[in-house]
Amino acid sequence: MTRHITGITPRALSEEELDLLRVNGTKVNYWAICPRKLWFFSKGITMEHTFDRVALGRLLHRESYRNLPRRDVLIDNLIRLDVLEGQEKVLEVKYSRKFSDAARLQVAYYLLYLKHLGAGDLVGELRFPRDRRREEVRLTPDLEAKLAEALRNIREIENSPRPPDVAFQSYCLRCAYAELCWG
Repeated sequence: MTRHITGITPRALSEEELDLLRVNGTKVNYWAICPRKLWFFSKGITMEHTFDRVALGRLLHRESYRNLPRRDVLIDNLIRLDVLEGQEKVLEVKYSRKFSDAARLQVAYYLLYLKHLGAGDLVGELRFPRDRRREEVRLTPDLEAKLAEALRNIREIENSPRPPDVAFQSYCLRCAYAELCWG
C-alpha cells in the first residue's frame, strides 16, 4: 500500500480515473481511520450491527435535523448524503468529533463526486449535534490530492488477498472490528 510522502503532491484524478475508482463514502472514512477495517468492510464483513456506539450514532442521525426535507439522499446507488440543505450544502451528521479528519475527507469525497456529476462547487458541512458544533468543508486542491491518494489506496486494499497489518491504537478498544483484529 502506498502512502502520501510529505512534499510530494499525488497526481490529481482524471474524470476517467474517478469513474473507475468510485466507492461509497464509508470506505473513504474507513481508509482515513484504519485500512484493516476498510479491508474487512470491503469484503462484506460488517461488524457495525453488533456495536452500541454505531447504534447511538444512527439514533442521533435519525433524530437530528428532522425538519430538513432532503435527508438520506442516495445518489447512483453509491453515496448517501445525510442531508442536502438548499441547493448548495451537503451536511454530514456525526456522533463525535473524534474522527473529524476522516469525516472531512468523506464529505470532500461527496463534494468531488457531485462536482463530477455536474453539480458545481458545493459546500459541505460536518455537524456534531451532541457538541452543537459545525465545521464547513470546501473542496480544495489539497483535499482533492488527499482524495486521489485515498481512492487509489482503497482500490489497492480492496484487491489485496489479506487485510493490511496495522499497529494497535488506543481507539482499537472501542472499534466494532476489534474482535477480528485483536481476538
